[in-house]
Amino acid sequence: MTEENPGPSSSAARLNEYQVRRVRVTCQYIDRLLGDIDGILNCDASKAAFPRFASDIAPAQRSTIEGYIAEARAQLVRALEGQNIPREKHMIPASRAIHVTLGAIDNAAEELKPKYMRGYGDVPASAATELNGIVVELQTLVRRLDQYLWESASTAGPM
Repeated sequence: MTEENPGPSSSAARLNEYQVRRVRVTCQYIDRLLGDIDGILNCDASKAAFPRFASDIAPAQRSTIEGYIAEARAQLVRALEGQNIPREKHMIPASRAIHVTLGAIDNAAEELKPKYMRGYGDVPASAATELNGIVVELQTLVRRLDQYLWESASTAGPM
């Protein structure tokens, strides 16, 4: 290698630990944004009760976009490798992320109870009964799923 064109290892030596962290975190952020685009592309496959996006992307466009996403992700990996920056190995277990999300759903459902809705005006008795029923049903489903997840995790290993 010549002085004008140092190899990747010598350019990595010029980055301090904070710069290395910044490069890694920015690449991770870009990858998450690319994941968001993946989710948007797959909005038709989603079974969401309240979809956010209306699909207006033709199959050929979808394929092209997915190709660009794959190319961008490969570039992120090359950038890190070119700077000798290791990708983080630790990952949050999916079961733990689902457990936390189920807790947020349980809390959101709780806030549908009439006692929390009174700040928006009086809740008619019949609507209060219906809201309480909705909350009970949602929380029961969420808690059953959470229990299932914990039981499955205990047989598979620590969560």
